[in-house]
Amino acid sequence: MAELFDLFERDSFTDILALTNIGKRISGNNEILIHFLNGVEAVYTDCRFIYLPKKYKSEIKDAQGLVAHESGHIGYGSFELAFKKLVNALVDKYKIPHLFVKNVVNVVEDVRINAINNKKFPGFYRNLRLLTKKMLPRLISRIEKAKDILLYINLYLEEYEGFQSKPTIKDIKMSEDDWKGISKVKQFLFKSLTPSSSIISCDLICKILKKYFSLEEMNTTKDINGLQGKNNNTIHQIENLSKNKKNQDKTKLDKTSEDLIEKLKEINLEPKDLDELIGDNESKEESNKSKTKKKKNKSKKKSEISESLEQAFNIDLLECDLGKKQKETKLKEISKLVKEAEEAMNERLIFLEKREYLIIPHKDKGKRNVKDTKIENERMIPSGMSYSQIKAKYMNTIKKMKLIFSDLKNKSGIDSFQKKGRLNNKFVKAVTSDYKFKQCFTRKLLNKELRLLVLVDISGSMRGIKVQSAKIALVILCEALEDIAKIRIVLFTGTFHALNILVKDFEEMLNPRKIDKFGCHSREGQNIDGVSIKHEANKLDKDDIIIVISDGQPAANGGYNLNDAIPEIHQVRKKFKTFAFSIDSQGEYLNKMYGNDWVLTNSSNQTELGQKMIKFCQIIAREFFR
Repeated sequence: MAELFDLFERDSFTDILALTNIGKRISGNNEILIHFLNGVEAVYTDCRFIYLPKKYKSEIKDAQGLVAHESGHIGYGSFELAFKKLVNALVDKYKIPHLFVKNVVNVVEDVRINAINNKKFPGFYRNLRLLTKKMLPRLISRIEKAKDILLYINLYLEEYEGFQSKPTIKDIKMSEDDWKGISKVKQFLFKSLTPSSSIISCDLICKILKKYFSLEEMNTTKDINGLQGKNNNTIHQIENLSKNKKNQDKTKLDKTSEDLIEKLKEINLEPKDLDELIGDNESKEESNKSKTKKKKNKSKKKSEISESLEQAFNIDLLECDLGKKQKETKLKEISKLVKEAEEAMNERLIFLEKREYLIIPHKDKGKRNVKDTKIENERMIPSGMSYSQIKAKYMNTIKKMKLIFSDLKNKSGIDSFQKKGRLNNKFVKAVTSDYKFKQCFTRKLLNKELRLLVLVDISGSMRGIKVQSAKIALVILCEALEDIAKIRIVLFTGTFHALNILVKDFEEMLNPRKIDKFGCHSREGQNIDGVSIKHEANKLDKDDIIIVISDGQPAANGGYNLNDAIPEIHQVRKKFKTFAFSIDSQGEYLNKMYGNDWVLTNSSNQTELGQKMIKFCQIIAREFFR
């Protein structure tokens, strides 16, 4: 394999290392990694990786701001919101759709994370703010076209110029009282920057905004809110991890969040109640004076009311006082939880400052199954040229490749040069020492069969030019090795469980119609590399060879990622020769998964993958038949 490594050039690690150190410092996770995605606008984290579009690889300041923000979601408690309970509680309380609530949480959490970074890492926050200012014309257009009130509120909360007055969005006429309520939420959120303050802020924003949207409008709301736009998947990762988090994985912030959500179910909060939670002494004094004045007025009224009405009035007054006392009691309980969250958050920040705190991302312990299926039974999204078009376009390449293998045969033959006194085509010493021949004089050659398992990643990140390159490589490979190898082709994807899709088995003839269906799956879009590869390896014979075509991004629901894939792939590599052809990926991740047995290819050259695979197979075939 040594001669293959001059086919790629490793990226410079300097900037990536610096970004990784930012991620470690803010997240508290010493194993965090930065991954740049090609052709994708996503900016998100799943606690193990921080994913950025490849365009930011050369924009280091923008990348610093984004990494600081995403790692802040990990270090500052966004993954400790009790997200699933929070969303369900607000949906039930205000009868609004799940997606609307998730968008509210997304906005509030983004604001909270940026506010902490503004205090702790003002330089990185400034970089993110400059990036947002460059995006403002597009964001303003989005607000106008989509009536995106949440995006406006996002910019208001973060003090962007031009967004500090009551919004004047078409068809949304917010009252002065409700805008003052949003302002009160802002004051509260910035005073207590904890997951608990986010939960309370989300409760009140949902309550206020519910008035300005019909249920139908909320149901058709696109997932576009927040400054990072529609591809911000961090909130989805928070949701996925929240679903499966076990009690032993929960922190103080987790438990405080859960307790607070239960308390909020029992109380109808108003923006004015935030004064009690903020601890505003002046507001408390004014409130007490108002209560005293009201009591005097009520006492005066009592004397003026006739005896027949006085009893009924006293009953109403008693019920009112009981309701106020109950609310005051609940507010005190909530205030206590807010203080507990602040103490836990201060403790977290101290640990992060000392670099002693290591957040261990929740790892789902549920068993992942594999569904075996056939390509003709699945709904695929065909990509690129058909089989016949590929074969016609690359016929010269295929002929050259076939010529390379012309002297290698993968079948039984006759020893045409047998002579008297010669044992098969070997000398006596060779025959007697390798113990493979039961009969010394025979005309039949020992059959040795080359079998290749080709596994192709068809997750969402492979869509477009990557999956087209993989398709071209497969056709070239199958045509070139038609007479020398038996090939099994399996596509792999999934969500929580793996989906392995058979295109061609070892003993089958290649069916062009199946290749024409080759592409990404219509529903499944993630990849559980280790699970899929291990499952297929269990079906192989000991001399079979495995080739994996992927873009090096193991990721699936339940927190599955690189750290899960590595041990599973290493188990397979102990039994089988396993090689990876990675499209537009980064060598440092591939080293952890496949050691030195990998080759990097560029999707911009659609034939490069096929050519490198053939060169690789030439080395393997000559070694195999030597």
